[in-house]
Amino acid sequence: MPANSGMLEIAIVGAAHPHVEYVLSEIANRTDVRVVAVADHDAARRAELERRTNAPGYADLDALLDTHPIRAAAIFTEFGFRTPLVAKLLHRGIFAIVDKPMAVTMDQLALIEETLAGRDLLTLLLEKRFYPVTLALRAIIDSGELGEIVSIAATGPHKLIPSRRPAWMFEPQTYGGILADLTVHDIDLALWLTGHGSGTVSGWVSPTPAAGTTNFPALGRAILACDGGPQFSIEVDWIQPEASPRHGDYAMRISGTKGRADVLFAENRLLVETATKPRREIDLPAGASPAGFAFDHLVRGEPLQIPTADALRATRIAILAQESAANGGQPLRWAEPPRR
Repeated sequence: MPANSGMLEIAIVGAAHPHVEYVLSEIANRTDVRVVAVADHDAARRAELERRTNAPGYADLDALLDTHPIRAAAIFTEFGFRTPLVAKLLHRGIFAIVDKPMAVTMDQLALIEETLAGRDLLTLLLEKRFYPVTLALRAIIDSGELGEIVSIAATGPHKLIPSRRPAWMFEPQTYGGILADLTVHDIDLALWLTGHGSGTVSGWVSPTPAAGTTNFPALGRAILACDGGPQFSIEVDWIQPEASPRHGDYAMRISGTKGRADVLFAENRLLVETATKPRREIDLPAGASPAGFAFDHLVRGEPLQIPTADALRATRIAILAQESAANGGQPLRWAEPPRR
């Protein structure tokens, strides 16, 4: 979609997840983007969106789209409800800015891909790409200092506190599963950092439920084996201790033939050691906001930093990991379609 000069008018669809703050915070700091309408099937959430944006609210997306000629919409509904809403936007040629996960089954993802018809009309808010530590890590890897990457091991603990979570999170149809949800970020990072485009993925989900739940898995793991390349191990859980001062102590270790890097996301630190240099902490660049890149693309015509193909790829592999876990860990093939 070519950029237009002037004001970008958008809608916000749903506020079921607090990641809606990514867009609300970004727009509060810009003069070139305006929310002209909001939608949510939940009346209380819709009223809060109306209050915060001073925009009219709708219970139905079709009514919003028939009334407001928007160029883009940001989707933050319950996970399992996102796909048909995204498809409605794409059908009308409206750019979709979607929180992860944008789909929780392969059938849902197939609907999005069919409606896209090869157009770059969608992006996923994968904020980890824009962290200062991630940008510094990308520069280290691109410099060759670590040599050829052999493995990446990521951990993603999350604090659950079930009493503070909405009921839809504990329903498989609206949540989708721990791997379909929590692995998306690190799958995307590992492939973005290394450039590999095919391989297999295996999934495992712990039979132990998270504390305070009866059937909500406490932990899951996805293993990506890239064709002719490295292996990625991505572990995610809902067992971050409640007394911890942080929501999650996310970390990633990147091992190469010449050195190793440790990313401590929660502490905003990057540590690197090689065969010729002892362990040192890397100075970090400035990071970027999670949603700014999408608006810069739409308003200024800048290249889309998380292209549609990347969004589809990370989503596909996460869903396949969930399917693998449901079938005893059977490895499933994944491959990135040729880019048009």
